Amino acid sequence: MFSDPYAKLCCTSMLASRFDRVIYVDLDTTFTAYFVAGLVNTNQVDIYLPSEGKFASMIKEVLALMPTSSLVIFDSVNSFYNMFTAQKIGNLNHLLSVFLMLLVRQGVDAGVPVLATSMLRYRKDSGWVQSPASRRLLQHKSAVKLSVELDDNDLALRVIDHDSMPSGTEVIYRNSVIAV
Repeated sequence: MFSDPYAKLCCTSMLASRFDRVIYVDLDTTFTAYFVAGLVNTNQVDIYLPSEGKFASMIKEVLALMPTSSLVIFDSVNSFYNMFTAQKIGNLNHLLSVFLMLLVRQGVDAGVPVLATSMLRYRKDSGWVQSPASRRLLQHKSAVKLSVELDDNDLALRVIDHDSMPSGTEVIYRNSVIAV
């Protein structure tokens, strides 16, 4: 989960550069823009830019390629909703859940981690609080939950929920900001 879009870009770029072959489903196109401009250094990345009419066939192709990959990044859950204009939000939540669970299931079978990113947004329940898009799906189904923030040129990953790391653990990646 991210509150800063630049922190999200830096984090996903850093991860993409540290794995051999990455499948990157870029729903918000930010990573793609930086990649095309030559600002992101990666080993090998297959970028997918889905659209409403082609999303299902694109996911099918991603699922087929996963066994030969080392990481799948689904960026960003928030932008998924912008692709579908005539759908009700409940139907979109269900569709997103199905797509993510297919990716995760294939990832488990192939031994490939799947990272789904979400920008935090503000909700007014009992006051204004930050909440991830598709909160129920991400908070109840995610095996690992991380919060990522920028601190000068460093990325700070804070563990929210993890099987083998205590909540609140911070990992700092020094000088991980993309120089523009």
